[in-house]
Amino acid sequence: MSGVKEEVRSSESVRPGRRRPRIVAWAVVVVLVLVSVGVIIFAGTKDLAGLAIGNTKPSAAAAPSASAAVTQAPSAPASALARFDPSGADEANLQLFKGQLTKAAHSASADSVTAKVLTDALIGAGFDAAAMQHSGDQTSAKLQAPTLTVSVRLQNSCLIGQFIRSDASVATELAAPIETGACLIGQSVPVK
Repeated sequence: MSGVKEEVRSSESVRPGRRRPRIVAWAVVVVLVLVSVGVIIFAGTKDLAGLAIGNTKPSAAAAPSASAAVTQAPSAPASALARFDPSGADEANLQLFKGQLTKAAHSASADSVTAKVLTDALIGAGFDAAAMQHSGDQTSAKLQAPTLTVSVRLQNSCLIGQFIRSDASVATELAAPIETGACLIGQSVPVK
Protein backbone atom coordinates (compact mmCIF):
# COMPACT_ATOMS: atom_id res chain seq x y z
CA MET A 1 0.00 0.00 0.00
CA SER A 2 2.78 2.34 0.62
CA GLY A 3 3.62 2.12 -3.09
CA VAL A 4 0.11 3.25 -4.02
CA LYS A 5 0.21 6.21 -1.63
CA GLU A 6 3.52 7.34 -3.05
CA GLU A 7 2.10 7.12 -6.57
CA VAL A 8 -0.97 9.18 -5.59
CA ARG A 9 1.20 11.73 -3.84
CA SER A 10 3.54 11.98 -6.77
CA SER A 11 0.64 12.58 -9.20
CA GLU A 12 -0.79 15.25 -6.86
CA SER A 13 2.53 17.03 -6.82
CA VAL A 14 2.57 17.00 -10.66
CA ARG A 15 -0.96 18.42 -11.04
CA PRO A 16 -0.27 21.97 -9.84
CA GLY A 17 2.69 22.21 -12.21
CA ARG A 18 0.51 21.05 -15.13
CA ARG A 19 -2.31 23.48 -14.25
CA ARG A 20 -0.11 26.55 -14.05
CA PRO A 21 0.82 26.60 -17.78
CA ARG A 22 -2.86 26.07 -18.66
CA ILE A 23 -3.95 28.99 -16.45
CA VAL A 24 -1.22 31.21 -17.86
CA ALA A 25 -2.20 30.24 -21.41
CA TRP A 26 -5.86 31.08 -20.74
CA ALA A 27 -4.89 34.34 -19.07
CA VAL A 28 -2.84 35.31 -22.14
CA VAL A 29 -5.78 34.45 -24.42
CA VAL A 30 -8.18 36.52 -22.31
CA VAL A 31 -5.79 39.49 -22.28
CA LEU A 32 -5.32 39.30 -26.05
CA VAL A 33 -9.08 39.19 -26.61
CA LEU A 34 -9.63 42.16 -24.30
CA VAL A 35 -6.89 44.16 -26.02
CA SER A 36 -8.34 43.33 -29.45
CA VAL A 37 -11.83 44.38 -28.37
CA GLY A 38 -10.42 47.60 -26.90
CA VAL A 39 -8.61 48.42 -30.16
CA ILE A 40 -11.77 47.76 -32.19
CA ILE A 41 -13.89 49.90 -29.85
CA PHE A 42 -11.30 52.71 -29.86
CA ALA A 43 -11.07 52.68 -33.65
CA GLY A 44 -14.85 52.66 -33.96
CA THR A 45 -15.33 55.60 -31.61
CA LYS A 46 -12.58 57.52 -33.40
CA ASP A 47 -14.41 57.00 -36.72
CA LEU A 48 -17.74 57.93 -35.16
CA ALA A 49 -16.26 61.03 -33.57
CA GLY A 50 -14.98 62.13 -36.98
CA LEU A 51 -18.41 61.61 -38.49
CA ALA A 52 -20.14 63.54 -35.75
CA ILE A 53 -17.75 66.48 -36.01
CA GLY A 54 -17.77 66.50 -39.79
CA ASN A 55 -21.57 66.61 -39.97
CA THR A 56 -22.17 69.37 -37.45
CA LYS A 57 -22.89 72.90 -38.61
CA PRO A 58 -22.81 75.98 -36.40
CA SER A 59 -26.11 77.78 -36.02
CA ALA A 60 -26.51 81.24 -37.51
CA ALA A 61 -27.44 82.62 -34.07
CA ALA A 62 -24.29 81.30 -32.38
CA ALA A 63 -21.93 83.95 -31.04
CA PRO A 64 -18.46 83.88 -32.59
CA SER A 65 -15.78 82.22 -30.51
CA ALA A 66 -12.25 80.98 -31.01
CA SER A 67 -13.57 77.67 -32.34
CA ALA A 68 -17.05 78.61 -33.53
CA ALA A 69 -16.64 77.29 -37.04
CA VAL A 70 -13.58 75.34 -38.14
CA THR A 71 -13.55 73.73 -41.53
CA GLN A 72 -10.98 72.08 -43.75
CA ALA A 73 -11.50 71.57 -47.42
CA PRO A 74 -9.35 70.28 -50.24
CA SER A 75 -11.80 71.68 -52.79
CA ALA A 76 -13.91 74.80 -53.07
CA PRO A 77 -17.39 74.50 -51.54
CA ALA A 78 -20.50 76.04 -53.03
CA SER A 79 -21.22 79.28 -51.18
CA ALA A 80 -24.44 81.19 -50.78
CA LEU A 81 -22.69 84.49 -51.54
CA ALA A 82 -21.01 85.38 -54.83
CA ARG A 83 -19.42 88.52 -53.29
CA PHE A 84 -18.65 89.70 -49.78
CA ASP A 85 -21.70 91.14 -48.02
CA PRO A 86 -20.84 93.23 -44.92
CA SER A 87 -24.44 92.94 -43.73
CA GLY A 88 -24.61 89.20 -44.48
CA ALA A 89 -24.37 86.40 -41.97
CA ASP A 90 -20.85 85.68 -40.74
CA GLU A 91 -21.23 82.00 -41.69
CA ALA A 92 -22.18 82.87 -45.29
CA ASN A 93 -19.19 85.20 -45.55
CA LEU A 94 -17.02 82.42 -44.03
CA GLN A 95 -18.11 80.06 -46.83
CA LEU A 96 -17.25 82.69 -49.46
CA PHE A 97 -13.92 83.35 -47.70
CA LYS A 98 -13.11 79.63 -47.63
CA GLY A 99 -14.09 79.17 -51.27
CA GLN A 100 -11.95 82.07 -52.46
CA LEU A 101 -8.91 80.92 -50.47
CA THR A 102 -9.30 77.36 -51.72
CA LYS A 103 -9.64 78.51 -55.33
CA ALA A 104 -6.55 80.72 -55.00
CA ALA A 105 -4.57 77.94 -53.29
CA HIS A 106 -5.30 75.55 -56.15
CA SER A 107 -4.70 78.07 -58.93
CA ALA A 108 -0.94 77.52 -58.72
CA SER A 109 1.51 74.99 -57.35
CA ALA A 110 1.74 74.91 -53.56
CA ASP A 111 5.29 76.30 -53.67
CA SER A 112 4.23 79.38 -55.64
CA VAL A 113 1.25 80.38 -53.46
CA THR A 114 1.97 83.59 -51.56
CA ALA A 115 -0.02 85.67 -49.11
CA LYS A 116 -0.58 88.19 -51.92
CA VAL A 117 -2.17 85.47 -54.09
CA LEU A 118 -4.58 84.72 -51.23
CA THR A 119 -5.40 88.33 -50.38
CA ASP A 120 -5.84 89.27 -54.05
CA ALA A 121 -8.45 86.52 -54.37
CA LEU A 122 -10.29 87.88 -51.33
CA ILE A 123 -10.14 91.46 -52.61
CA GLY A 124 -11.51 90.22 -55.94
CA ALA A 125 -14.52 88.80 -54.06
CA GLY A 126 -15.22 92.16 -52.41
CA PHE A 127 -13.41 91.80 -49.07
CA ASP A 128 -11.87 95.09 -47.85
CA ALA A 129 -8.06 95.14 -48.02
CA ALA A 130 -7.97 97.61 -45.09
CA ALA A 131 -9.67 94.98 -42.88
CA MET A 132 -7.12 92.27 -43.77
CA GLN A 133 -3.99 90.97 -42.09
CA HIS A 134 -1.68 88.20 -43.23
CA SER A 135 1.46 86.44 -42.12
CA GLY A 136 4.75 86.71 -43.98
CA ASP A 137 5.76 84.50 -46.89
CA GLN A 138 9.07 83.65 -45.21
CA THR A 139 10.11 82.48 -41.77
CA SER A 140 12.58 84.45 -39.63
CA ALA A 141 15.28 82.15 -41.08
CA LYS A 142 14.36 83.37 -44.61
CA LEU A 143 12.83 80.01 -45.55
CA GLN A 144 9.52 79.61 -47.31
CA ALA A 145 6.76 79.63 -44.69
CA PRO A 146 5.06 76.21 -44.33
CA THR A 147 1.73 77.95 -43.67
CA LEU A 148 0.23 81.27 -44.66
CA THR A 149 -2.43 82.86 -42.47
CA VAL A 150 -4.88 85.50 -43.72
CA SER A 151 -7.65 87.27 -41.82
CA VAL A 152 -10.50 89.67 -42.53
CA ARG A 153 -11.98 91.69 -39.70
CA LEU A 154 -15.79 91.88 -39.78
CA GLN A 155 -17.84 94.02 -37.39
CA ASN A 156 -17.71 91.70 -34.36
CA SER A 157 -15.71 88.73 -35.62
CA CYS A 158 -12.78 87.64 -37.73
CA LEU A 159 -12.56 85.32 -40.70
CA ILE A 160 -9.26 83.48 -40.37
CA GLY A 161 -7.83 81.24 -43.06
CA GLN A 162 -4.67 79.19 -43.21
CA PHE A 163 -3.05 77.70 -46.29
CA ILE A 164 -1.01 74.60 -45.43
CA ARG A 165 1.71 74.26 -48.03
CA SER A 166 2.55 70.57 -47.39
CA ASP A 167 -0.80 69.32 -48.70
CA ALA A 168 -2.15 72.52 -50.32
CA SER A 169 -5.17 72.46 -48.00
CA VAL A 170 -7.04 75.39 -46.55
CA ALA A 171 -8.47 75.61 -43.03
CA THR A 172 -10.85 78.41 -42.08
CA GLU A 173 -12.34 79.63 -38.84
CA LEU A 174 -14.77 82.24 -37.58
CA ALA A 175 -13.33 83.71 -34.37
CA ALA A 176 -13.62 86.64 -32.02
CA PRO A 177 -10.99 89.37 -32.39
CA ILE A 178 -8.19 89.55 -29.84
CA GLU A 179 -8.17 92.30 -27.17
CA THR A 180 -6.37 94.75 -29.46
CA GLY A 181 -9.18 94.42 -32.02
CA ALA A 182 -6.92 92.64 -34.51
CA CYS A 183 -7.55 89.16 -35.81
CA LEU A 184 -3.99 87.79 -35.86
CA ILE A 185 -1.49 87.68 -33.03
CA GLY A 186 2.09 88.74 -33.74
CA GLN A 187 3.55 90.56 -36.69
CA SER A 188 1.45 90.78 -39.78
CA VAL A 189 2.27 92.23 -43.18
CA PRO A 190 0.21 95.12 -44.58
CA VAL A 191 -2.09 94.18 -47.46
CA LYS A 192 -1.37 96.22 -50.58
